[in-house]
Amino acid sequence: MRLMRTSKRVALIAFALTSAHSLPISLAMAEDEPIAVPLIKLEYPGNPPNIRMLYVRLLKLGARKVNQPLLFDTGSSGVTIDCKIVLPRKLCSDNGIQIEKDIEVDGIVVTTEKVTAVYGGYTEFGQLAKARLTFGDAKRPAETFEAIDVLIRYKKTRNSDGMIVGGPLWPQGTFGVSPLGGIGADQSIKSPMAAVTLSDRLRRGYRLEPIGERWKVCTNERGDCPATRSLYVGLREQDKHGFRLHPLVRANPAHNFPTLETCITWQTSRACAPTLFDTGNSTIMIADKASTDAASSLPKGSKVSVDVPGVDQWTFKTEYRPEVELKSHLDHHIVGIRYFEKNGLLIDLDADEIGLRLGN
Repeated sequence: MRLMRTSKRVALIAFALTSAHSLPISLAMAEDEPIAVPLIKLEYPGNPPNIRMLYVRLLKLGARKVNQPLLFDTGSSGVTIDCKIVLPRKLCSDNGIQIEKDIEVDGIVVTTEKVTAVYGGYTEFGQLAKARLTFGDAKRPAETFEAIDVLIRYKKTRNSDGMIVGGPLWPQGTFGVSPLGGIGADQSIKSPMAAVTLSDRLRRGYRLEPIGERWKVCTNERGDCPATRSLYVGLREQDKHGFRLHPLVRANPAHNFPTLETCITWQTSRACAPTLFDTGNSTIMIADKASTDAASSLPKGSKVSVDVPGVDQWTFKTEYRPEVELKSHLDHHIVGIRYFEKNGLLIDLDADEIGLRLGN
């Protein structure tokens, strides 16, 4: 009789655990874990060499299956995607999306409102749309709990000469996860991270673990790029251990990104300025008012140190030129992809904090 009562109690506990989430116990436990999002590591072929970027796979927009890698960018806010990927091609032109009124296509509400997104080297012209996003790994995807604003791009131009650009070496869209700012007049197109569906036991936010130092020349079109599980959406308290946390602030109201006061030392020089830690930039840019040459950069083998208050000093040697560029017109430093090879970044949206953690 005692054995029967014990078995019945175990069965009732197991039933309660599965009923609470309408999921098997193992899957219910997984729901309390941060969502692992694979990042694609891409080194562009051709010249100039060493252009390295991260991409995240957008699986669905609304009800439309997309399966399109987008540039993963901690230095910008909001999702943009090429018109021809998500809408019938007949609606896409260099002058705009060919609609006279708001329409809905596969769960994507497309409006007539035009929006411009300006990046460091190019500008995207698009129209405002609203849709739910699904991204990452199809086995356990991250998805937004509601439709969010996105930019559907109909044209992309190079900032230097205004020429329309495209092709496999240009991203088909951007997945901007900066926790501050946004795209558009009212900055309504924001990072999707705040809208991702999470367990009640997870805080809103994400952490980016070191992505590794090995790169491969590849393209998304060939599908031959390696992926790394370095991005985790949703935070547990233990995930913040080892990170030096700072309030989320921007040095200038015009900046759509958070900055940390940082000093960079090279050769016999040192410059301190608010700094953006930016996966969307393949180089490191130093705000150096003494620089007079627009093409000024450090030679290969130069020793560079990056100091953030409360964080151990990160020191490295340049592997190519121009890996570290000197920019007299910048009012902030930009620390690009090299930093993320060995170091971590964390954004806690509930606490409005940004954190850095140095690796080995």
